Amino acid sequence: MVVDQFIDIAHRVVWCTMATVDRRGRPRSRVVHPVWRRVGDGLDGWVTVRRTPLKVAHLGHCPFVSCSYWDPRHDVAVAECRADWVEDPGEMAAAWEICRTTPAPAGFDPAAIWPHGPSSPGAGVLHLRPWRLRAGTAQQVAAGELGSVHFDVV
Repeated sequence: MVVDQFIDIAHRVVWCTMATVDRRGRPRSRVVHPVWRRVGDGLDGWVTVRRTPLKVAHLGHCPFVSCSYWDPRHDVAVAECRADWVEDPGEMAAAWEICRTTPAPAGFDPAAIWPHGPSSPGAGVLHLRPWRLRAGTAQQVAAGELGSVHFDVV
């Protein structure tokens, strides 16, 4: 299934390029470290990030992002997502726990960056809810068989 293959590739590659859109409609990319969890037939992603004015402005203008993974074997995984800032302290703590308890290499302890936990100055968490996933090995990509699935996300 595409969801499982996406998670396998994403958690093996670990770092992805996440693109947002600025107020002029121009893309802006940065490298982030999401952790993904299966939810029913779909999945959720959690990203601990610095809550910079630029990210806040971009996501305030357009809450949709693209998360792209690639590895030297040419396996690819792409999640087109709605990204929302986590505001609730309990949900933020839960997201940190997901990051901390997910097995390495995808899992990590956010306290390495924010030693005072989710309430650390500048700390933020984005909740990623994919509306489209694509994933495949180099052989699948070469054969035109990149797996794809869509979800209902508002």
